[in-house]
Amino acid sequence: MGTPEGAAPTVGDSIVASRQLIAQSKRLMLTSLERRSQLRGGEELRKRAERIRDETDNAHRTYRAAVLTWGQATSLEFRLIAYSSLADLAESLVVELLDTIGGQSARDTLDLAIEIEGLQILIGQWRHKGRPALASAA
Repeated sequence: MGTPEGAAPTVGDSIVASRQLIAQSKRLMLTSLERRSQLRGGEELRKRAERIRDETDNAHRTYRAAVLTWGQATSLEFRLIAYSSLADLAESLVVELLDTIGGQSARDTLDLAIEIEGLQILIGQWRHKGRPALASAA
């Protein structure tokens, strides 16, 4: 998580680890159900896979929230999730802004286009900063 070797995990580390384990377990259950659904088919397996997919998505959101709330800001895990969350939020804002472009004056449309372009630049930077450094892994 973010605890130095030999140090006892904090409450925050334990919360993040438990949320991560739940999300991983849900992903494994979903993978297994999807495989069985593809092999055997059937409406019941498909519905069960859909329910587990929703639970998996919820577990992933809960894990991300736990990292942002309880995780150590110096950890790679925190950085990845923080930048990803910023980019996701900004992308939602871009979509909302694009929906409002029609029916505005030329000046307002230009201003909005500039704001959208600025947000898209930030999104690119946040996505880039949120990626783990491949060079350090090599």
